[in-house]
Amino acid sequence: MRVGLRSLAALRRDRGGAILVEFAFVLPILIAILLGCFEATRFVLLHQKLDRAASAMADLVAQSDGITVAQVNDLFTVAEDQLSPFDLAASGRVIVSSITRPTAAAAGVAWQQLSSGALSAASVVGSAGATAILPAGLIVRTGENVIVAETFYNYVPFFFDSFLSPAVFRHAAFNRPRLINLSTITP
Repeated sequence: MRVGLRSLAALRRDRGGAILVEFAFVLPILIAILLGCFEATRFVLLHQKLDRAASAMADLVAQSDGITVAQVNDLFTVAEDQLSPFDLAASGRVIVSSITRPTAAAAGVAWQQLSSGALSAASVVGSAGATAILPAGLIVRTGENVIVAETFYNYVPFFFDSFLSPAVFRHAAFNRPRLINLSTITP
């Protein structure tokens, strides 16, 4: 009987398994932090890529001395490459619009090109032929032209999808043409 009590007392003093129990409590927290860091990095990277793609699209169109549908479609390919590893064709869209004010009337959307993509997104500035919806502070004077590039992406989180719901992100860039008024696009 004394041997049994000694074993029981020795077991009570033994702290070797305490580390394992503590690690079992901490492990889910460490995994959640690791996955959260991954998701946050992916979130920030997507926003940076969308912003850069929109800026590059508006800038490249604004640099041209005339634009064709084929040239804009080539630029959409550049935007797809810029957004890699995010799949723009499967979850996004790029829209390039030309806003012009030929007379004293309200500015309108002269033309608009949409990239191919599974995401159904509409331009915030309006559709071709309609009156343009301009952000506060953007002024288009008579005879002027502004190129608007918008990038859209349907963000679906890898982890924590029960806490984070999918969202469509939009970034826009506005540039004035450098060489000529780009109020028309050649087919």
